[in-house]
Amino acid sequence: MGEPATVWKILLCFALGASSCSFITDTGEETGEGVDLAATDDDFDDDSDDSSDDDSEDGAGADDEDGAGDGSGDDESIAPTVPDLENPQWERLPLDLVLIADYATEEGGVSPIALASRSGSSDLYVANRGGTINRIEVTFTQGAGLERIRTSTRTVLDISESITTNGEGGLLGIAFSTDGRFLYVSYTATNGDSVVDEYDIDRRTEADVETRRELLRVDQPFSNHNGGHLAFGQDGFLYVGLGDGGSAGDPEGNGQDPSTLLGSIVRIDTVPDGNDPYTIPSGNPFAFEGDGAPEVFLWGMRNPWRFSFDLVTGDLWIGDVGQDSFEEINFLPAATGNGVGTNLGWNGVEGFEVIGTEPDEHTLPIFAYPTTDEDCSVTGGYVYRGILHPILDGVYVFGDYCSGTIWGLQTSDEGAVARELLISVSEEQEQRLGENELVSFGEGHDGELYVLSSAGQIYRLEPPEAG
Repeated sequence: MGEPATVWKILLCFALGASSCSFITDTGEETGEGVDLAATDDDFDDDSDDSSDDDSEDGAGADDEDGAGDGSGDDESIAPTVPDLENPQWERLPLDLVLIADYATEEGGVSPIALASRSGSSDLYVANRGGTINRIEVTFTQGAGLERIRTSTRTVLDISESITTNGEGGLLGIAFSTDGRFLYVSYTATNGDSVVDEYDIDRRTEADVETRRELLRVDQPFSNHNGGHLAFGQDGFLYVGLGDGGSAGDPEGNGQDPSTLLGSIVRIDTVPDGNDPYTIPSGNPFAFEGDGAPEVFLWGMRNPWRFSFDLVTGDLWIGDVGQDSFEEINFLPAATGNGVGTNLGWNGVEGFEVIGTEPDEHTLPIFAYPTTDEDCSVTGGYVYRGILHPILDGVYVFGDYCSGTIWGLQTSDEGAVARELLISVSEEQEQRLGENELVSFGEGHDGELYVLSSAGQIYRLEPPEAG
């Protein structure tokens, strides 16, 4: 078959000022009206957002393409300061996409959208945008070191009657408490609200539907930019990502308004506080006073499509879908509080470029890339901490929804991107991900990384010699 095609690149660039894309489709959002699309996988161009008038085939990343509300154009872009690094570039690193589950043939058209692991178990839990969660059983043969992966047909939870998949809606995120006792789901309710619920799953493989407890409900003015990702930090608190509310150009100014939960990452303690379903962590920037909502941890985001904490360092990485100039990756080290109280700039700044009124104080991304016909909407990922490929240890792996391209970022002591790495895959693998959307990444309990295609496939990243 010849040499593998270099479709999946892990790009550790020295610099950047790229222009962005978008992740999901905001079809027609520039008019300020929400979209009501049929609940099909094709309509969910990507969960990241964007939209509309773009000429791209799937509409993803076209979001606000005319630059509505962005005031862009002639503003000078902000160039990051990048140290002169001596680290050599890595040579091409072959990686395989090993298929571990395929839901494409299941009745109803299952569309995987999120994957999570659970403390105390080697199994993986897969969320389907339509509202169900399934389990992938991973077992090991004692003494032989042999791994066995089996897709379970048993449903862990079914909330399909409680959600809408209009626009960019659906079941969008799942997470388990640090002790594995509770399952948390993030979804858009039938009225379009963003909701986070808790279920008891202690000592079971299925959630107890009778224990449903609503933690959070946020009104969504439009049907795009829902965010919806969930993750627990090393502090034991639950982090919830919410987009700016939708349409194009952030017409309601939510990104720069910390008094609303929209355009923010919210941090809560899931332990009830009296009649309140959760407690506000004392370290939140507006926990006791100020002009912001007490739940807000950081703000200034357009549509955070996947964020994660490094299993080793606790650093926070965020993929924020751009409008029509930049797709960006934000890096917020644990050593500085994971960016607590940080303003990431939207809608005055996109990537490294000022597109409107620049906030007095804001933090630039560590990486951004331009919109092209192929790369148009970022899918945030994870820092690799597995054992299958030691050379990737500490590398942040993420991708693009539209092209299926995968990048990897590595930082220097100064916080800048350090090296470039290209990942090669076979022609067959290239074709699969080029035709289907790279909707999400997932992380196993062992730090191995998984790639989810909205067409129904789940892959694990492995070196060719593994397996």
